[in-house]
Amino acid sequence: MHPVYGDPDNPPFSPNGTRFYSYHNAAGSDPALNGQLHSGSNPRNSAVYEHPTVSPSNNAAGEATAPRSHRASQISDSGVFGVTGLKNFGNTCFMNSVIQCLIGTKPLTRYFMCGDWKKDFIQASPAYANVTSEYAQVVENMWRGQYGFVSPKDFRQAIADCSEQFRGNDQEDAHEFASFLLDTLHETLNRRHPRPPPERDMTVEEELDFENLDDKQQSDLQWNRFIRRNDSVITNIFQGQIQSRLMCMACRHTSTTYHTFTELSLPIPVSDNNFSELGDANGPPMPNHQPSSNMPINIYQCLEAYAETEVLDGENKWMCPQCKVKRPATKKLMISRLPLVLIVHLKRFSTVGHFREKLSTNVLIPTINLTLQNYVTSSIAQEPTTYNLYAVANHYGTMSSGHYTASVSDGMSSHWNYFDDTKVSQIPESQVTSSAAYLLFFVRTQPR
Repeated sequence: MHPVYGDPDNPPFSPNGTRFYSYHNAAGSDPALNGQLHSGSNPRNSAVYEHPTVSPSNNAAGEATAPRSHRASQISDSGVFGVTGLKNFGNTCFMNSVIQCLIGTKPLTRYFMCGDWKKDFIQASPAYANVTSEYAQVVENMWRGQYGFVSPKDFRQAIADCSEQFRGNDQEDAHEFASFLLDTLHETLNRRHPRPPPERDMTVEEELDFENLDDKQQSDLQWNRFIRRNDSVITNIFQGQIQSRLMCMACRHTSTTYHTFTELSLPIPVSDNNFSELGDANGPPMPNHQPSSNMPINIYQCLEAYAETEVLDGENKWMCPQCKVKRPATKKLMISRLPLVLIVHLKRFSTVGHFREKLSTNVLIPTINLTLQNYVTSSIAQEPTTYNLYAVANHYGTMSSGHYTASVSDGMSSHWNYFDDTKVSQIPESQVTSSAAYLLFFVRTQPR
């Protein structure tokens, strides 16, 4: 039986005496973890560990701070993760905000701190492998809590060596960087090595048989096809599955596909019409609410817009395999497999002609009990569908002149820390989400 993540009554210890709430995972299976000690749930208050607000103090060169042994001692005694800032190399706040959110993802950080990553490490591609090894070093430096802030210079160079997009000094998109980093970690820590060849596409007859299966059978079949070639800590923690179903409006024949996701990108619905009645963040909105860009909306409205049935007509008619002609059809997206950690990307940036615009709409987001019951397939409707927020990457300003920060729960108490590059301070939970919220990190709750 795997120890459960967040069990304060029986925490294992590392050889050096540091307390870990364990992360154990059998190859090919999900980790036996829950979200009790992430932010937003009552159980997180069952073990409160005080630690001081961090104010960075530079040395003469401005590169690092002096070790603070009392802080390292507190971490060892309580199991609280280090609260450490990151140096900005000009325009690398996008990188810093993502790192802080991932450091706050306790199962992933424990995987690196316990050294489990070395057993899965693949060095087939030196450039990608270097990103992973340097990320592990950043985790080590930050978690130990010996410095007010660290300078991830080697990690940044490893990223530049691996990706031309992040090679220069321009401000980049935090969502794109998060996707790149998680993909890189997945590829270099994939336990399916060497990877078996991809499976062939289904024949027409097999597709017809597939459509006769129920949702759970379809989902399980496609998930097993996926994990045959993909099994990493990223798969176990972050990856879920989306069902996409087309249905002919004439004969009601369906065609169902499934794809894996690491982040769920949600549109922010905007129109020229204001609405007068606004729900809070703790429940789905009333139907037909179409906000303007300067009015707050509910995150459930974003989920509704994502899952809204789309009608394919006109030039977008579907070639129905049963009718043998193009027909109007509906397209519906539903979540068919929920991940342990759900990353939500709010689509604040849009392209209009030659210009990119930012939506500064304030999306009301619950810190506890985000429920996805209305957006999952019937096959998983009886499973836990509730999530608690534990980290937010924020974007302030415009496309041309912006700045990223992060708000992260300390994981063991109700405290939230605000990371603005090297500066770290505590903030009340009421200030965690705002119109700057861009990437949201939620952990799935489990029944007690």
